[in-house]
Amino acid sequence: MRDIIKKYFFDLMTINKLLLSLSFASLWILISCDKSAEFQTDFQWPESSPASQGMDQKMLDSAYIRAEMLGFVDGLLVIKNGYLVAEKYYNGYNRNTAHQIWSDTKSFMSALVGIALRDDLIENIDKKIMDYFPEYTYEGMDSRFYDITIRHLLTMRMGIDNEENNLIPVVQTEDWIRETFRLPLIFNPGQKFSYNSLETHLLSAIITKVSGLSALDFAVTYLTGPMGIEIIGWNDDPKGYNTGGYDIYMKPYDMAVLGYMYQNKGIVNNIQVVPKEWVTASLTRSWVNDGTAWGPLTDYNYGYLWWLGKMNGQEL
Repeated sequence: MRDIIKKYFFDLMTINKLLLSLSFASLWILISCDKSAEFQTDFQWPESSPASQGMDQKMLDSAYIRAEMLGFVDGLLVIKNGYLVAEKYYNGYNRNTAHQIWSDTKSFMSALVGIALRDDLIENIDKKIMDYFPEYTYEGMDSRFYDITIRHLLTMRMGIDNEENNLIPVVQTEDWIRETFRLPLIFNPGQKFSYNSLETHLLSAIITKVSGLSALDFAVTYLTGPMGIEIIGWNDDPKGYNTGGYDIYMKPYDMAVLGYMYQNKGIVNNIQVVPKEWVTASLTRSWVNDGTAWGPLTDYNYGYLWWLGKMNGQEL
């Protein structure tokens, strides 16, 4: 999944630069996929003109044109000061069209873990994950698996190789969790960042184990329901666990609410949906910044399943 995001990253930065110069608050850009459906939502963004929120309409129009030229952008929304000030759709999409959100699924998983902590379903994020998966232990298992914690999954530091080298073979099996625990640990847990959607899939299974609900039902009850937004679909693995890394379908209109909620310290609809402390922790860098750059994204880092960094000197 990381390759898909990386493939389009540099062209998307052109749009981001335009919008950053407008001091935008939230931007969600959705990339083409092969599924769509028409649905309605309860949440309604208050709308305002760009000028009323101190934005330059001409520069915003330039962003619209650039997005359309790219060809793979299906929806572009800009939220400023809590108002929807820009909304454009392309390639036959509209406000009510569901879209696969790929790895943004991970940020939803992060929120679910924070809610599970709030409700004492998870003791703390330093809990060892093998406590939740005793049925997957086996003779000769690398003892370092017993050192892996929920924190390691949240920060992509479980110790397995990055997903380009193992994700596809694992998800072609009948038991993704079993095969994940049979992957070699190429690092000690916590030693090094290595991006892999299999780690967040383990979090999905943990949510189900501690709550008795699928990750989807848990999200609807405690996250998206209170937010007034809708998960249109969420695929699962052969064992019935919702895919923890990349398979939620939502409308861009609803997606923007998640970003706004995190900017608003976990509050939306006057409800503290996600604990404020969890929002702060999730958006805190998980390693000492070393000035690493990825194209125009500088000082990039990772929180609890949130990419962090700067663009044009501004924190994302």
